[in-house]
Amino acid sequence: MTGITPLSSAAHGTLRFDHHAAGASRRFVALGLSEIAFAAADMPLCLAKDGKTGRFNLIALMSLIEPANLFVFGGGFQATYVPRAVTLCGFRLDAGGAAGLAIDPAESSLGNAGEPLFAGGQPTSLSRDVARALERLVADVEGAQVLVDAWATHRLIRPLALSLSKADGAGHDLAGLYTIDETALQALPAAALIALHRADQLGPAAILSASLAQVERLRQLHNARFVPAITGYSLD
Repeated sequence: MTGITPLSSAAHGTLRFDHHAAGASRRFVALGLSEIAFAAADMPLCLAKDGKTGRFNLIALMSLIEPANLFVFGGGFQATYVPRAVTLCGFRLDAGGAAGLAIDPAESSLGNAGEPLFAGGQPTSLSRDVARALERLVADVEGAQVLVDAWATHRLIRPLALSLSKADGAGHDLAGLYTIDETALQALPAAALIALHRADQLGPAAILSASLAQVERLRQLHNARFVPAITGYSLD
């Protein structure tokens, strides 16, 4: 099976969902508005530009060099908070699918292990719970998009240069990341700052900037599992 496909009992009657294996290959995930403070406790939060729309999206960074999620090891996601998009990354909303779902058959959480998606040819309560969780996540991500669009309107977004140094002498640059322009933020007129504050759009900007300290956490996780080690990094 390849590609996103509507969930059906005929094609997926024996399929199971193992949430412990979810997101093992995800290098980043989209975040909802309500997740910002929680995710920042473990991972750097950044912005990435949508190649189709040109809009900026809020993401949690979970990898540096390796094509793997650095938080997934030892049988699960090892962090104080698991972004909901990690757990749900194998599913999509699809009105034509069973329980209103489609699946990504390539996602590691879907297979022979875990809880069944069907019982007696009908979607289980798990399938229905996943659909409801996805609906809430989509709404929460839309809330984050409103926040990020406000930052973009005020020209508070700048490119983020993240450069890594490795023990073998090579370097590695992560391209396509953006963050809050703190200089532009400080230069905003008082009226604009007050408007952002009253809309609860100022505090999240500070959290986003502070979360970049978690690049060190990613460096530590990388060095615990991969070689060559990352010996240092620079953020600009």
